[in-house]
Amino acid sequence: MFDLLAWAIAAVMVVISVMVHFETMTLISDRLVPWGLRRLQGRRTIILAMMALMLGHIAEIWLFALTLRVMSAIPAFGGIGGTFEGKVGDFLYLSAVNYTSLGYGEVYPMGSIRAIAVTEALTGLMMIGWSASFTYLKMEQLWQSRAARTQVQHARHEKP
Repeated sequence: MFDLLAWAIAAVMVVISVMVHFETMTLISDRLVPWGLRRLQGRRTIILAMMALMLGHIAEIWLFALTLRVMSAIPAFGGIGGTFEGKVGDFLYLSAVNYTSLGYGEVYPMGSIRAIAVTEALTGLMMIGWSASFTYLKMEQLWQSRAARTQVQHARHEKP
């Protein structure tokens, strides 16, 4: 029963992660990039966008870490093995290792809680890929805007 519940919780975490990521990208797309097109050079806009995306990833890592913490407190879900003291930093480390698909070393999940760990790895892979494609599209948008401005400037200078 706890295996099925763990997979259900993992599915909910995927939905939450997608929502957090979508809202982060919407904020960047609707607020930051248009503002950057008007006020900043593309470089600064992309740096701010990357920082916002990083904050989105960090928020997702924290949410998974919290889920791991809550589930590990219920013995029926299993626990965390290895060099693990149960501190907040330990859960964040395990979550970041899962999210980035870095792999396990001295800390690893045991029991039904593994459903969260494996789902977090797949979710992180998807969110990182989504961020990469989003960033490319926003950079392309900024480059096109810059090229258009350059053409207008050249046209102004060429008029007699």
